[in-house]
Amino acid sequence: MGAGCLTGSLALFTIGAGFALAQQGVRSSDAYPSGVDPLEPGFVDTGLVNSGETVTPVADPVQDPVPPVRGSTGRARADGGLTEGGPVLTFGISSTLSATDNYSLRPNNGDSAELFDTELSFGYVNRRAIDELRFDLSGVLRAIDPPGASSRSFDNQRARFGYDRQGVNSTFGFGLDYDFSSVDAIDPFEDDRFFEEDPLDETDLTQDRGDRQQIGARFSYETGLSDPLGFILSGRYRERSYSGTTDPDLFDTDLYSLSGTTRLNLSPVTETRLVLRYEDYTADDAALTNRRTTSASLGLTHALSSTDTFDVSIGVQNIETDETILGTRRSDTEDGVIGSIGLTRELATGSIGTTFDLNNSVNGQSATWLANRAWLLPRGSVELSLGVTSDVDDTIRPVGSVDFTHQMLRSTFSASLSRQVATSSQSNELRTTQASLGYGYEINSLSSVNFTANYAEVERLGGAIADDTTRTNLRATYSRALTPDWQLSSGYEYRVRDETGVSTATSNRVFLTLQRDFTIRP
Repeated sequence: MGAGCLTGSLALFTIGAGFALAQQGVRSSDAYPSGVDPLEPGFVDTGLVNSGETVTPVADPVQDPVPPVRGSTGRARADGGLTEGGPVLTFGISSTLSATDNYSLRPNNGDSAELFDTELSFGYVNRRAIDELRFDLSGVLRAIDPPGASSRSFDNQRARFGYDRQGVNSTFGFGLDYDFSSVDAIDPFEDDRFFEEDPLDETDLTQDRGDRQQIGARFSYETGLSDPLGFILSGRYRERSYSGTTDPDLFDTDLYSLSGTTRLNLSPVTETRLVLRYEDYTADDAALTNRRTTSASLGLTHALSSTDTFDVSIGVQNIETDETILGTRRSDTEDGVIGSIGLTRELATGSIGTTFDLNNSVNGQSATWLANRAWLLPRGSVELSLGVTSDVDDTIRPVGSVDFTHQMLRSTFSASLSRQVATSSQSNELRTTQASLGYGYEINSLSSVNFTANYAEVERLGGAIADDTTRTNLRATYSRALTPDWQLSSGYEYRVRDETGVSTATSNRVFLTLQRDFTIRP
């Protein structure tokens, strides 16, 4: 699409929407009531436009490969922000008219398009005294097919089911998830990630065509909550498959894992634990990789005082990998020590602490030391974590994260930055960097303006040839409430993708969105 078409579309949207943009994904008092966190599980946005704007919070590295089961969280969540028990139905419709000069974000800038998409969502939740049932469905109807896409008119299909039950002395939960999306429509900065515990990896910043299907299942059972002796059993299954893609990093994978924990309270201030884990990873890559990881660890948590807590864990890990190289099936075994030690002190204005983690991967041993500090401020918070990682090549690399939020009378500012060094599921050593900025301003009781910036970088370490990929998204939006249920927004988005050995790709996009969400109690 030429500059004239893009300018004309922008003018049309400006006249029709009042030159505007809706808040979606910024933690802001301009859009959400005080004390409500739109990124927390179970939150329901009932009045804002789902225009696609997201600010991804930077998470700490996940130590446990089998996370606890949480309730289903689809695009339209069913509780409508209500805390009362009983069934609640939530319906949502969001129609977006947009124009872009490079839909697929390719260096040749050849995929101009004008699109009209309608996202439909449905959510159901039933909260009772001891359990909660959740079910969410969503999908996008495309009136105009994007460039290079198939004739599919129903995209971004997502379904989630979750159940949690709290007993007298035990808890149980499980969930099922399904997602089917076009690869070139995936937003790497989406806050509602399908496998939210996964760190940033090679596939997140890939730009390709084709489709991606994801299936997930998880469960968790814990007993002995009020007893000195307790047990936890949890598991997860994940399947990811691609069709119609050309990037060698996009291949089918299957992963399932089990974790069992025995907990014993030696005293009111001392707890010990034995943790056994097993994980099986299979990939349809060039080497037909099959990797089995087994680990066992002992841990102890001791309250030194009313404010100080000491935690230590030590264990062993075994990794067996089968690969086909030059037509020959080969096996390799990697044994190593894993563990952690940490000390935390609670303060009147936050907390302070330090951690040391020893990790083992298919490529060898790595260690990370971090110093942590958190402040609770009158109008926000600051979380700071700084340290270094010694990678598998014994190279010292700085790592850490910082999260800052500040709430003013009519506006909110947020910023985050994170850098990690880790081994990906494809056995690559990666250094990942993520950053985000968000600012929201409430013009009046009916309208607001928001600005967001997101940045992500994935760099492969240790290879003979440098491989570095970055993505940057800038967005400005204006939003206005037409009625208590209807919201109109318009805005502008600028995207940049840069990869080693590939020319830089840029994209301009303007959009106009009309949305309504409403809740029903049967």
